[in-house]
Amino acid sequence: MECSLNLSDVYVFKKVASTLSFTRAARQLGVSKSAVSKQVSRLELNLGVVLINRTTRSVNLTEAGRTFDAHTAKIDTTIEHAADLVRGADLSPQGTVSFALPSGLGAALMPALAIHFPGHWPELRLNIQFDDSVQDLITGNLDLAVRISKKLPDSSLISRRLATTRKVLAASPKYLQEYGTPQSPSELEHHRCLGLGSTMKSGTSWKIPDGDKTIDVATSFALSTNSNLALILAACLDSGIIFVPEICIAGEIARNQLEIISGCADPEPYGVYALYPHRNAATKVKILVDFIEQILPTVASLDRWTPLSNRFVSQSDTKCIDAYA
Repeated sequence: MECSLNLSDVYVFKKVASTLSFTRAARQLGVSKSAVSKQVSRLELNLGVVLINRTTRSVNLTEAGRTFDAHTAKIDTTIEHAADLVRGADLSPQGTVSFALPSGLGAALMPALAIHFPGHWPELRLNIQFDDSVQDLITGNLDLAVRISKKLPDSSLISRRLATTRKVLAASPKYLQEYGTPQSPSELEHHRCLGLGSTMKSGTSWKIPDGDKTIDVATSFALSTNSNLALILAACLDSGIIFVPEICIAGEIARNQLEIISGCADPEPYGVYALYPHRNAATKVKILVDFIEQILPTVASLDRWTPLSNRFVSQSDTKCIDAYA
């Protein structure tokens, strides 16, 4: 007949065996003496043998008790070692943090995440998912997600606001010089608009302020994609107008690669939020959130394009690039 042992019962028995006292075992475990006695009795019932002889004056192991104690000798050290590993992981953070970032913002943060973060926390590994959709943290096995939103939907997730931004219309100076700068949202229908879309639809509606009111501007995208990063790149290549959070293009604006179209920004603030599943987040997650929060105000100084072009473009590559100019 198979018996189903409770590991907690075995652990309690080991404490009694090592102290030869129900009272001392209870004190070490931080429970009542009756609770210890109950768990030992349950273990004996499951095994079908008496492990401990109890009298009012003494506690001694039976022969079965000594045999069982000897063959479970590693349980104490294994449990304590596991506990030390968990405590140590919080005291000296290590391991992997899996998290999701909006593609436009994530790519802007890559110089800091790829270069500066490892210098501060060399034992931590980053698993970054670039995703402009709303991922489920639990099913996606994510420790953290950063999202940009006016208002977060009600959920059980823990949120922390890291920064605020606004949504703006922007295009390259060359595009605006060639096609003109829209003076009102209604003029967008005469421009190349680039936006998030899918194979199921070729356009959508942009909510853009017009004076004292916000209007829905129906757009038929000249280019649509599921990635804000791709839209930003296309806009930098003079392909059209995008409508994105300003924080995602702060670097391009600072370098005059993109220009905000004045008077058409969404006046309502958007929050940049860190979301995680548990209030008592692991230290490694808190470290990453703190790092991102510190980096966000400097995002305009982080150049996601130039370091790569300086490093990898050879003389022969330049000829190929010039062919498209």
